[in-house]
Amino acid sequence: MSFFKKRPSVSEGAAGGGDSSMFGITLVQFKELMELRGNEFVKKLNSSDYNGVQGILEKLKVDRNTGLHSNNQQDLEQRRTAYGKNIIPQEPQSFLSFLTSPRYVPHHMLLVILLIYPFVLIDLSFSKSSKEKGESSKDELSTVQLYHLTSIQIYGNR
Repeated sequence: MSFFKKRPSVSEGAAGGGDSSMFGITLVQFKELMELRGNEFVKKLNSSDYNGVQGILEKLKVDRNTGLHSNNQQDLEQRRTAYGKNIIPQEPQSFLSFLTSPRYVPHHMLLVILLIYPFVLIDLSFSKSSKEKGESSKDELSTVQLYHLTSIQIYGNR
């Protein structure tokens, strides 16, 4: 089970797919490279296909220090046509994500403590055993608060 969400698919306006023959690298090659992680990425990047970062920069005709020159609109339009717009689509906001979030609570001890604490306080506020013994409920309440703050402090320092 993976907790990492898959990125949403790229919208049609940003897809690209035009003629990239002007450049030495295609959109498909870019996608393959971006899907790799860790050592696989480094090996593929340093392979004879790409010749490292400098090789990709040379294929894309981009300067390492200055990047693209945005004053050449024709060049920018050719790159947009070939590779698509440089955007990251936003994930849709949903109320369902709020409703499904409690399933992640048991994985975080601090959240468990914060959820249990109000019920303990409510129980102590209605407790009559302390009044029958003649003790004040403030002592019990301060003890619970001290325990709560200490547990948060200990858990927070891990």
